[in-house]
Amino acid sequence: MVKIRNIIYDKKNLSNKLYLKKQLYGIRMNEGTTVLEHLKFFNKVISELLIVDVKIDELDKVLILLSSLPQLYDHIIPTMLYSKETLILKEVTSTLLSNEIRKRPNQEEQTGLGLVVTKRKE
Repeated sequence: MVKIRNIIYDKKNLSNKLYLKKQLYGIRMNEGTTVLEHLKFFNKVISELLIVDVKIDELDKVLILLSSLPQLYDHIIPTMLYSKETLILKEVTSTLLSNEIRKRPNQEEQTGLGLVVTKRKE
């Protein structure tokens, strides 16, 4: 029982909270990382912060997530912000994942895949 209490106490110490907050505020999506991988890491850090009793406001989560995206996603952000007073994390993640799925066929087209049709001679 004492060991469990010490483990929980150790997780909630100030240096652990600082480390996790630095991880959250410094998160950046690297080139080659999928949105899904980025969201998994983002959610992992948020979950770890909740374990140490650090609660992050919903809007702050959204803003941190959006600011962690590379410039490639700059065109999506104004669309999500348009005529909204607040953003919901679920909606933002859904939009990001949908955008990534929509981009996949375009990437294949850019690699030169195509179909050539010729007229048959009779």
